[in-house]
Amino acid sequence: MPPERRLIPIHLTRPAAVTAVVCFAILAAMGAAVAGDTTAGPVDEAGFAAVDAVFTALPGVADPLTLASRPVPVLCVLAAIAAVALRAKRPRIALLAALGPVVTVALNTWALKPLIDRTHDGKLAFPSGHTATLVSVLAVLTLAIAAHAPPGKRRAHTAVAAATALALTAIAVSAIIRLRYHYLTDTIGAVFWAVGAVLAVAALIDWFARRRQPVGDARSVAKTPVNAVE
Repeated sequence: MPPERRLIPIHLTRPAAVTAVVCFAILAAMGAAVAGDTTAGPVDEAGFAAVDAVFTALPGVADPLTLASRPVPVLCVLAAIAAVALRAKRPRIALLAALGPVVTVALNTWALKPLIDRTHDGKLAFPSGHTATLVSVLAVLTLAIAAHAPPGKRRAHTAVAAATALALTAIAVSAIIRLRYHYLTDTIGAVFWAVGAVLAVAALIDWFARRRQPVGDARSVAKTPVNAVE
């Protein structure tokens, strides 16, 4: 049986690591800038004005657009990803679906928000939990599509998946801001946090899977074409 493909291809390990580090660095810089704040800054006010101009002409549309960031739809999507991955004998993807969003949201809720202590309407707001939840799921989907793409088409499939995820994030974030759940900067920080966190979880899954691989299998992997394990 051929070895299972990595979640992050070998040739993309360094770019993925750099991406995660940049995401965490931007998050840290933004967190330092808004730490302890209780009011909207100029960027946030501009965000409110922009989304209000759009949704004023679309009454009743904003609330349904936030459904994808709520627990029940998120759990259904993750369960579907895990089920399909297990059926396709891709346990790493199933594990990422189970751990990626959970780790992202848990650390966001219990570590980042209290540490940064930025509030909106009296509630901890930075990074946005709604946005982190949605983006972590979309990041898992993007990696799953990339990991399951046929040889030679991985980059194209990844680009399409990432562009789609970005568009869906922009739509949902606009609705979240319109409903005043969060400031614009809360959502931007959450995007960087979720992308970096899911990449880190994926890298750890690949690392642990490689560590658990029997020595004999490791030798066979060395003789396997790169496309088979990337």
